[in-house]
Amino acid sequence: MPSAVSAITQTGQVSIPKIIREILGVKPHDQVQFVSDGERVQILAVSENPLTLGTQEEFFERVRLAEAACEAGEYAPAGEVGRQLREKHGL
Repeated sequence: MPSAVSAITQTGQVSIPKIIREILGVKPHDQVQFVSDGERVQILAVSENPLTLGTQEEFFERVRLAEAACEAGEYAPAGEVGRQLREKHGL
């Protein structure tokens, strides 16, 4: 499962990493919805026209492509990024 890390700015903003934007199929000016069960947060694509989000098959194809990119080393897993940061700062 693709994952990515993003820092929170002083104003509470977070950039959505490219791999996640590609999976969601969102682009600038699109909206996303944050849903939480109290332990985890999900990011959902919101569209004025739900048909623009594509089919379930198209979504799974975007996930498959993202997983292939991760396996090809194009993206580092979130756990690896965290490990590297802890190592760098002696944490």
